[in-house]
Amino acid sequence: MATMDFARLRNQAMNDGQDSEVTVNTRALIDKVLARYSSEHTTLRELIQNASDAGASTVVIKYETDPSLNVPAPQSSDKSVLLKHVIQHHTLRRLTVSNNGQPFSNADWSRLKSIADGNPDETKIGAFGVGFYSVFADCDEPFVVSGNKMMAFYWKGNTLSTKVAALSPEQSSSDTTFSLEYRQANPSSPSYNPSKAPNLPSLCQFLSTSLTFVGLSSIELHLDGHKIASFGKKTSPPTDIQIPAGLNPKTEGGLMTVSRVSRQSSQIDAVWSNVIATAQIPARRVVDAVPAEIKNAGSSLKSFFSKLSGTTNTTSRAARPLIPVEKPVTFGEDISGDSRAVIFLQVCTLEADTHVTRGFSAEIERATKKPPPKKTRVALLTSPFQEKLESLSTVSGTTSDLSAKIFGDILPTNAGRIFIGFPTAQTTGILAHISAPSLIPTVERESIDLNARYISNWNYELLRVAGLASRISYVLDISEIKAKTANDGTRVSSLIPKAAYVLQQYSSSLSAPSGLVGQTIEDAFWSCSKERSIDILSSKGVLPSKSVRMPAETLSFLGEVPMVPQELATGAMAFMLSLHNRGFISDLTMEDIRKGLEARALTDIELMEFLKWCSSKLDSGELDPPSVRNLFAVTVAALQDNSADAGSGTILQLSTVESYVNSSRINPTLPIPSWTMPFKFTNSIPVKQLQMFGWQELSIVGWLRFMTSGNNLTNFLASESLATQTLTLISKGWDQIDASSKEAVRNILAPHPVLPTKMGMRRPEEAYFTTVKLFDNLPTVKPFPGVKDKFLLALGVRKTIELSVVFERMKAPQGGQDSKVSWSHMELIRYFASVLQEIPPKDLERLRETPFLPGIGSASKPDQLYKARDLYAPAPSIGALGLTQIKLPQELQSQPREKKFLLALGLMEYPSAFTIIKIMEGAGQANNRHLYDLSLIYFLQNYFVNGYEKDKAKISTLKIPFLPTEQVDFPTLVAPFQCYSNETARCFGYAIIRADLFTHTDKFGLQRDPPIKDVVQKLLSQPVKSKMEAEVKFSYMASRLGDLDFTKPLLTSLSSAKLVPIFRKYHATGGFDGFKEKQAGVSEMRIHHYVSPDSVFLGMDQEYRDLIEYVQYGPEATTFLLKAGAKHEPSISELARLLAENPPKFLSTMGHEKYLGLLRKLAEQAPQLWKDKSLADTLRKSKILLGYKDIKTESKKEYTDDDTYDDDDVAGLREWLLVGGSEVTIIDEVHWYSKFRDYLIAAPQEEVLETFYEKFGAKKISDQVKEEPRIGNPLRDQKSALKLQEAIFERSRLFLHEYERDASSHVVRHDAKWLTSNLRVELVSDIAIRVSLLDHNVAYSQRRTAFIRRVGRHQRILSIVQKYDHYDVSSQLIPLLIKRPKQNDVIALEQILTEPLRRLQQKGINVERILRKQEYEARIAQQQELKRQGEENARRAEELKRNPIPEQPANGHVKEPSQKESSRNELSRNEPESPDLAPNMPGAFGSPEQPQTPAPLNRNQPAHKNLFNKFAKTLGFEQDKRPSSTNPPQISKDLQATKKNIQNAISECRPAGRDVIDSKHHADATELDKGGYCNDEQAENIAKAYSVPIDGVSVDVYFGKFETETPRDIEAPLSAFLPLILALTKIFGVDPSAINIFFDSKSNTVAFNLSGSLFFNLAWFMELHCAEWGTEAGKNRAWDAWYLTYCHELAHNLVKDHNARHQWYQQQIAVEFARGFRARLGAYLGGGKAQASLLD
Repeated sequence: MATMDFARLRNQAMNDGQDSEVTVNTRALIDKVLARYSSEHTTLRELIQNASDAGASTVVIKYETDPSLNVPAPQSSDKSVLLKHVIQHHTLRRLTVSNNGQPFSNADWSRLKSIADGNPDETKIGAFGVGFYSVFADCDEPFVVSGNKMMAFYWKGNTLSTKVAALSPEQSSSDTTFSLEYRQANPSSPSYNPSKAPNLPSLCQFLSTSLTFVGLSSIELHLDGHKIASFGKKTSPPTDIQIPAGLNPKTEGGLMTVSRVSRQSSQIDAVWSNVIATAQIPARRVVDAVPAEIKNAGSSLKSFFSKLSGTTNTTSRAARPLIPVEKPVTFGEDISGDSRAVIFLQVCTLEADTHVTRGFSAEIERATKKPPPKKTRVALLTSPFQEKLESLSTVSGTTSDLSAKIFGDILPTNAGRIFIGFPTAQTTGILAHISAPSLIPTVERESIDLNARYISNWNYELLRVAGLASRISYVLDISEIKAKTANDGTRVSSLIPKAAYVLQQYSSSLSAPSGLVGQTIEDAFWSCSKERSIDILSSKGVLPSKSVRMPAETLSFLGEVPMVPQELATGAMAFMLSLHNRGFISDLTMEDIRKGLEARALTDIELMEFLKWCSSKLDSGELDPPSVRNLFAVTVAALQDNSADAGSGTILQLSTVESYVNSSRINPTLPIPSWTMPFKFTNSIPVKQLQMFGWQELSIVGWLRFMTSGNNLTNFLASESLATQTLTLISKGWDQIDASSKEAVRNILAPHPVLPTKMGMRRPEEAYFTTVKLFDNLPTVKPFPGVKDKFLLALGVRKTIELSVVFERMKAPQGGQDSKVSWSHMELIRYFASVLQEIPPKDLERLRETPFLPGIGSASKPDQLYKARDLYAPAPSIGALGLTQIKLPQELQSQPREKKFLLALGLMEYPSAFTIIKIMEGAGQANNRHLYDLSLIYFLQNYFVNGYEKDKAKISTLKIPFLPTEQVDFPTLVAPFQCYSNETARCFGYAIIRADLFTHTDKFGLQRDPPIKDVVQKLLSQPVKSKMEAEVKFSYMASRLGDLDFTKPLLTSLSSAKLVPIFRKYHATGGFDGFKEKQAGVSEMRIHHYVSPDSVFLGMDQEYRDLIEYVQYGPEATTFLLKAGAKHEPSISELARLLAENPPKFLSTMGHEKYLGLLRKLAEQAPQLWKDKSLADTLRKSKILLGYKDIKTESKKEYTDDDTYDDDDVAGLREWLLVGGSEVTIIDEVHWYSKFRDYLIAAPQEEVLETFYEKFGAKKISDQVKEEPRIGNPLRDQKSALKLQEAIFERSRLFLHEYERDASSHVVRHDAKWLTSNLRVELVSDIAIRVSLLDHNVAYSQRRTAFIRRVGRHQRILSIVQKYDHYDVSSQLIPLLIKRPKQNDVIALEQILTEPLRRLQQKGINVERILRKQEYEARIAQQQELKRQGEENARRAEELKRNPIPEQPANGHVKEPSQKESSRNELSRNEPESPDLAPNMPGAFGSPEQPQTPAPLNRNQPAHKNLFNKFAKTLGFEQDKRPSSTNPPQISKDLQATKKNIQNAISECRPAGRDVIDSKHHADATELDKGGYCNDEQAENIAKAYSVPIDGVSVDVYFGKFETETPRDIEAPLSAFLPLILALTKIFGVDPSAINIFFDSKSNTVAFNLSGSLFFNLAWFMELHCAEWGTEAGKNRAWDAWYLTYCHELAHNLVKDHNARHQWYQQQIAVEFARGFRARLGAYLGGGKAQASLLD
């Protein structure tokens, strides 16, 4: 939809539209809107507000009542008793409200009777001018008196009117009075239902609240002359207050600026009659009067037993009642007299100047009918702290407790409210009332308007002023608290309750119903200050919140930081959250703590508390280690004098502390460094926290450095007990010390004589263990408890004597004074083996380099000493190899301790693999076979035992010859890289290891095969000499294909190398055979030449064996050749290249049939051939194409235009020729080739070859033939052309459907859509064509029945003659539709154009779309024809009334029809009369399936365009008025035979006689719709429901299986339809028992004939005729339709199928009984007796 210009349309409406006024139903407006205020006491609120606006000081409210008709007045003079009766039983009649304000002015009187004309005074509250109309909620006609005038309201229908009159001087008064007669108190009112007095305590509560902010001084309440209550207000003079410094007096929006602040106190006095306290309290129920003792009996009993078990549970339950119960107020029996009460209030008032723009003021005035005020006021009502409980204490009277309810809404104890003169339903969000007369409420004045754009801005600004008022009031309250702390020194704790009360008053909560009100006030409260701070009570008094911190735990070391008392923070949680969230107060920060710590030094107790606090904060994550260290940097502690850990009067700076003492490692009583925290301060702090402080555990190393420095070292060396205590401590924790620390300890202690020995204090390296007892004068360590040997060893204490001493003693002569006998090497081995673990590494290394061991072996000399690493362990197998072994006695050879020692010195257990290999090499050089075999056997047997496998990689790369081979005997040996284990590699001359060592090749690291590169080089450099050699070598190469896959260059070189031998027969006399030249005699196979693998082919009997050379080898060799590039047959490119080299050779060898097969193969792979441009050029230049030429044997014959050419005229041979692309012609038009075959070389007529030939430049015959048409003149009558055009458009889609849905869619040249847009069919007189062959001087002429010519760029005209041939039409259309047409395409299109649709559907062609289209057209035509028939029947009925027709005889035949009637009967003139001859062949154009449209006699008659029109005509809805195009039927010669057939059709009718019809009969295959109008398949879908007796006959009624109707539902239409069918039955003379009615609304079947039983569908009658059955035209239409339907079904007794014969018989039956039908119809429509006897 296009975008509409509404501004332009509105201007158009304003200029051209008609004026009319909007009318208002006043009564509806008042009833539905103005009088439907939602709050209680709305009328009184509006009238009191009007009085306040008028400057009144007093308002008097009087209720007048009617006495009760049921309860008589009490006989008492007590006014209280009488008043109670009035309250309880009288009903309200009138309400009068008076005030002493200014009388109404003329403008006031005018506004009073105007709706929405508010008070223009901006200082007044009234704005909308609709408040007064709230009186209509209870009163229909109010009456107003003011000054010297009075006004009465009354109704004129729905219009409210007024009458104004003047008062006489004696009636005039300065008061204004409103008199309201209650509507429900009027007995004549339809809503008469008088109400009793309102709830008086609630009314008093409303009136007392009304005095809070309005300008009134008193309000009186009267009831029938009784003064029920009065309320007075007294206000103290206001006290001006300076706006506190730091507050911004201007609102956020800039519309208002506070100019004055004042504060005043007020009191409200209330006096009420005691009777109102109890008069309206309902009587107590019986259940409420049950004594409390009985009701609590169960609980008392339970409490008694609970006392036995304790009082804990009872107390806890009593403290938490499940349902809070309000304590009822009770009053005494005395109701006489009055009670009084006084309440005290405190009000803070702000006056603000307004600053609005002119546009803003105009918008406010438009909405409220008055401009915004230049000055406005906002008042804040609160109750002081003491007055919260004492404000109601000034009471007196017996019902003084009622004061709590009367004053309940004045004090903001639960929630403050917004007052706009009177309280609204909107709360403030704080515990304070806010009065803002300039606030603009919604119309009913129950809430604030925050939606309208300008009004909402105004209201938001006023709310911000209210927020500022709250802030100022808070400052005043908190200043009073501050004064007390400053003046009289009141303790902070005593002021916390009052401070909490003040904070609670201004704590914001969610306001209702609009949360925006409270949010705006709260935002203004906090944002009005210039800096983000507010005074608040703290631990140091009242201070700005920016200097106060949120409460934290009590910390003795932070006594100077001001914080909020915890009790205050808990009591005013909401206020504290707002402070914190808005950034007015911050939490205790690190900077605060830092300043507190800097202020003074901490004591021992404070230091301990401080460390614990830091520990807990670290543990909870509130502080991180850097923050703690930052605090430590400024912390100083003054330790007490009695501190034994740190000395007397020590000052400890935490910034210098680096470590702490771990008592499990260092005794806390020992001296500690000054940078270590004394243990008593860290004892209770977890180690994790100490480490997070940045302190490390005092390490042994650090402590030892402290102990060995300065005076501490002197004390250490001088005191053996201190040394023992220190060494014991270190030894105890030695295992927990890391290696670096151990080294540091050793370095610290080693230089000092710190070790107590029996020879005195010695350095560790000078001392020996107590176990060393070789000499008595050794300084052995004194034993002390807890010392560990490993600790002494680490310090350097020796467990053995120095090696030099031992050797010196070994060399010392016997008899020496200080020596023993010399030691042998065996004794030396025993000694060192016993102390192996204690020998220092340097001594052990010295032993390894000292030759002190004797050897034994073939190479050893007497008295020669060896190093241990030069000798082998004793073993017979090693000795046999000639290796030197250690000389040991037998008993030492089996000792593991001595063996371990010798191995540690380097003694070899067995020879290495390379030693054995050297022995094998030497044995080979010395030709010592025995030694070689021994060494080889030792190597193999001990390969895994001695671990030789780890040296396999090195052995495989040795250049030492030590391996035997198969090719050469011992002593010739080769290195591992010179021989291989694969025997087949011998064919290339490689050495192969001896056969008995095949299983051990892996132990020598031998390769299975030689390097593939070397093998390929040998194969290329040494061509094979025989077929056997080639087989062996190629087979070996096949086994190496895996290696070739990883060396692509080698494989490439093999593929192109000429290494494959080609063998041919060789004759001693004539040499080698050729391809074709075969020689006789003795021959042998010799190598003729070598070819590369990529050009060789494998096999013997291939297709091209006579053209291409093949080789044949075994499977392994074949595999290699295939890998190297050989193929089983040539590729398509290779084959094409070979063919291009010698086409005649291929043709002569293969023959033309196989040659054509070769060309087909090339054509199928043509895209691959054309990719190779050089090959494509070679093919095009070579004559590889095969064409044929037909050679006739008879002489040539000249043809004229009228001659026809037949293939039988040709008798000859077909010659096949090799030609180039330009010499051959593609035959795409066969009939042209038949004319010019003598001049053309034709390409084979195969699509794949024709496409292939085109790539070579072959031309189509259609491009070489020129047609010159001679088209006759167009004929005047083009109907047959249009009909053919429609058939082409419709059925070409069927033809193209098969092409478009499969893979051949690319052959479609133009689709049916293009054809519809660009093709036109034209009927011409004649068509002649002259056809000539270009480049040849030959031509011929012929006549045609169809020809297509181009007109313009895309348009085509198909010219046809009168008797056109469908084949010619198809042959012309096919080139337009298909790119490469075939002869079969022409035949297929011809068949689709001529076959009936049903016939095509049977053949599998999709004709559903056409059928659906025709069905739709038929339905449209049927509806139009039904309409026309109705009109025609109506006309006939009128004519029959004017010219009655005599009654027809019973047999239904007309004896002498009049000339006029004969002229009307068009059936007998226009339809064929023979059942045997059809008008046309079924399926042809003009048949019933596809009717023709010849020129009608009457041009005004509509022509039938499709077969659904035929369907309508078949049912009789349309009579065909066309003259027959055939000769008169044969049946006209024998009329009696026709009549006899008709009588047979009638006699064939018989009853069905079955309850369920389940037979399925023939359905004509040519029928358009299988669910059509007459289909006996409907019989399967119905079942008998009941029978209807009528006129002595019982007619069966059937129902469709999906029908839900009941017999009663179809009773009315059946009563009309059944007589109609029976009347027709009598006309035809059919047996009534053959008639059946069925009802199936889901079916398309109108009627059907089942073996002579006639079934008629009631649903069609109901759908088509039932609606108009009551009219004459409707009855005419129904009779005509069902008469023709009846004829149709009777014709089925003669012809089962729907065809021409059935149609002819239907028409003849209709003609035969037409006279009787019309007579019966006329009699029925004529009325009277004839109509009453319809069935007679």
